[in-house]
Formats: sequence, C-alpha cells, structure tokens
Amino acid sequence: MTRRFRSFLPQLSLLTVCATLAPGVLAAQGADAGSRIKIGATSLVGIVHVGVERPLRRDGRTFQWDVMVSPWRSVEDYPFTFAVGAAEWRFYREARAEGWYAALNAGAAVFRIQRPDYRDTTLYQEGASLLVGGSVGRVWQLRGGWTLDAFVGGGSVQSLYKGYDRATGRRYDGAKLWNVSGELFPYRSGILVGLPWRRTR
Repeated sequence: MTRRFRSFLPQLSLLTVCATLAPGVLAAQGADAGSRIKIGATSLVGIVHVGVERPLRRDGRTFQWDVMVSPWRSVEDYPFTFAVGAAEWRFYREARAEGWYAALNAGAAVFRIQRPDYRDTTLYQEGASLLVGGSVGRVWQLRGGWTLDAFVGGGSVQSLYKGYDRATGRRYDGAKLWNVSGELFPYRSGILVGLPWRRTR
C-alpha cells in the first residue's frame, strides 16, 4: 500500500497544484491592474510557492489562491515531500489593499514527511489533510510596482495518515487502515513577492 501511495504522490501533488491554481490563473487572465502574481521566497531553495491575488468588488477585499510544493523525496535523510493548496479571503485596513490585513482560508494538503516530534527516529507519516483557519499579514508597496507580502496563520488540521518505519518499511502505528487526527496547528506562513504585472489589452 505504501508503494502505491508513493507512486501516486507526484500525480496527486500535481492535481492539488492544478486544482488550486486553475481559478487563480483564470482570474488573472481577466483581472484588472489590481491583480498580483506572486512568487514565494522559499522558491529560491527549491520549495515552490506561487499565488495570484485578485481584488473583489468591495474596497480593501481580495481573494488569493496559492500553492506550495516540495518535490524533494528527503532532506538530510528526512522525508520531505508535500503539496499544499489554499484559497484565502483577505480583509485589508486600507482600501488600496495594502498594509495590514486579516484573512480566512481553507485548503488541502498531501504529504510524506516526518513530524518535528519524531526527529532522531526512523518514523515518518504520509497522508492528506484538510485545512481551515485564518491568518494575519502585511503588504508593502515597493518601487516599480513590486510588492512584499508577509503572513502567518493556522487553524484546524484534519488528517488521514499512515505511519511507517523507514528502517523496516513497515507501519509502526498499529492501525489497519488510516489514522485520523484533528488538531490546531500553525500551518500557514510565508513571504511572497508580488511581480510588477499589468494587464495588457
């Protein structure tokens, strides 16, 4: 079962990316000059983070789609493959959609990782999660139309997962099928650079 999951994980990650970004790309194609295409700082180290933010009809209200993908099978021998897609409704203090904001978000993730509390062991987890929560952040307007967006957030994480031991390839959790967990967790943070993109007619 684990081999099947591993072989399907890249396709499932790609599906998560496409499902999350598709509405954002379509929105960007028909958006006005207030839309922002963003690239995350983690992309510089191989963890791709991209998004699209589009203004809504009300001043100071926007909608953002973004996705983060780690394609690495392991980092320093720790499993580190995941894809997280999120949709976020943002409420800015300023009508120009800059400065401080609060947001509500929902998303999904697939993963093959080792939780921090399992460090220095050969145990890891693989599965999928649903995410619902909020975040706070700030957008700075830079010269030339560039923007800088820093945020942090979290909320409810509802997961289905299986636990494995890398040393034996067998499950360590004792469950026959999936483990089910629910917890409050800071699942969302990042720095996104908004490109000086403008719609051409």
